[in-house]
Amino acid sequence: MAMRGKESENGVYEFPYMKPPQRSAWESFRTGCYDSKNGTVLGRNGKSWAQILFFYLIFYAVLAALFSICMKGLLSTIDEREPKWKMDSSLIGNNPGLGFRPISNRTEEGSLIWFNSRNATSIQKWVGFTEDFMQPYREASTGKNRVICDFDKMPTGDQVCHVDLDKFGACGPKNHYGFNSSSPCIFLKLNRIFDWVPDYYDDPKNLPENMPQQLKDKIVGLPPSQRKQVWVSCIGEHPADKEHVSQFEYLPSQGFPSYYYPYRNAPGYLSPIVAVQIRQPTPNVLINIECRSWAKNINYRGGNQREGSVRFEIMRDI
Repeated sequence: MAMRGKESENGVYEFPYMKPPQRSAWESFRTGCYDSKNGTVLGRNGKSWAQILFFYLIFYAVLAALFSICMKGLLSTIDEREPKWKMDSSLIGNNPGLGFRPISNRTEEGSLIWFNSRNATSIQKWVGFTEDFMQPYREASTGKNRVICDFDKMPTGDQVCHVDLDKFGACGPKNHYGFNSSSPCIFLKLNRIFDWVPDYYDDPKNLPENMPQQLKDKIVGLPPSQRKQVWVSCIGEHPADKEHVSQFEYLPSQGFPSYYYPYRNAPGYLSPIVAVQIRQPTPNVLINIECRSWAKNINYRGGNQREGSVRFEIMRDI
């Protein structure tokens, strides 16, 4: 029998309030999951669930198709071997930076190399950092496209030049990279820039005035065929630092040879490295050292906006 309301004076029907049935929390949860009376699951019947699933199936299928088309278009513009933007067109530009190793993994030490040549723990710490840096060079000692290069034997095709770790002499692993002596070694490496070709200082009559005399004498004393190198030099950064360190030995040479350039992402390529042995720095003194790379197309700038050089500190306890 249908419920009839009471008509008020203004013609509006008023129906009596019906209190909803009381349900326990479990009954409310169970009914929300499945309502046997109305045949719904989570508030939807079979037809409603089919409609919404069909909608989302079409929606995500279209979305996946659009994403695939965009990715296909993007990947078609990318070369796995060669970057699209190079040299001046790229974000990194055409001025390679100079880096050094070893470097501590502790943020508070920054670029400081602080060691005690008589303490086994201190020696092993810096030997370990150096070994981590050298690991790719040891693993790449052999390879089908790896060849021994020289100034009269340049690599061809996909060949890459071998970096011979045996030529580091006193800066090799057998000597603990110098950290067990008064003359530790650091390693310099230029950042890779695709297709960058150095413009060498190979003419003894056309060398920069601010180039260290030791390096000038080195270039003059080499045969013309061996002068095509990106030269490096290290000095004490300030006059006080120069008083505490003045001698540096460079192995296997004082530069990065021309046969490693240009870098074109050939499989197995490894950047050349130069070992710098810091000869007997004054103990118990913090010494600032700056190392610089020399090529006509490497811009140099010191200070905070450093280009073409790298700065670090060294301190030897005794």
